[in-house]
Amino acid sequence: MNSSVAVRRATLGFVALVTVAGSGCHRAERAPAPLMPVLPRIPRDAARYEIDAVDDSTATFRVFESRGLRAGLAAYAVDPVHRDALVARLTIVNRDSTTATALVTSQVARVTTDHVLLVPPPPRAWWRTRLFWVGAFVGSAVGVGTSAAVR
Repeated sequence: MNSSVAVRRATLGFVALVTVAGSGCHRAERAPAPLMPVLPRIPRDAARYEIDAVDDSTATFRVFESRGLRAGLAAYAVDPVHRDALVARLTIVNRDSTTATALVTSQVARVTTDHVLLVPPPPRAWWRTRLFWVGAFVGSAVGVGTSAAVR
């Protein structure tokens, strides 16, 4: 092997190392913290349930024919009289065939039967999303095209 080729490879390797290391050192400036805390947005497709009974820390409601409702999902109690103002955040702890129970995890005001529960739909599995299948198709097409071009 020629010494000039070795010097070129070493120089190229050094330049690549400095480029990769240097790109990881740059940090963007952080934006100033907002004055008001950012509240999570309740999705528009959240299911609405009327609250049947309220205890000290739980709310019971009828589930009718909901299939996606399960323990562990987040729920939001809102006041329909005040344009769905957030009253409390809840977590569903128990569900049977006709009713479900949600535990109040944080509240702005006391939850009553006049309020309504909004339950966002559960997240979809990654293999059931359209983005996954589009990516799989495009990736396969690129792989087949690259394989055919190399041969």
